[in-house]
Amino acid sequence: MIDTDDQLGKDSITVRLITLILDMPYDRQLALLKQLEGIPMTTLDISDRDDPRKSYSGTVSFTAKDRAYKGASKDLSSGGMFIETNESFSVGEIITLTIPFSDKKRDIKVPAEIMRITDEGIGVKFIKKE
Repeated sequence: MIDTDDQLGKDSITVRLITLILDMPYDRQLALLKQLEGIPMTTLDISDRDDPRKSYSGTVSFTAKDRAYKGASKDLSSGGMFIETNESFSVGEIITLTIPFSDKKRDIKVPAEIMRITDEGIGVKFIKKE
């Protein structure tokens, strides 16, 4: 599913960003924060995504509030995925995904936060361990 080299590259970008921010004077950190908070998330275009999406069709099992669900995955990135489901959820809700490896012999369990809800399903962001 998620390539280890891609993850290491992404982690090094995160570390580099944090280092740059920490090296900034306080007033520049504050200005950057205000700038970022001023960007309406609804205006972001798909091309603005940090993680390119790849088509991924498959059934995904997940749990939310100790209840099991299944949905059809539509696409996948290293940051999250979209799951087609008719079930009702809330933005900010934490779920645990069980994603099968392509060999169907193993699964990976990934905590995720629901970031977007549409008529077709839910967009989730993987929660990365610190």
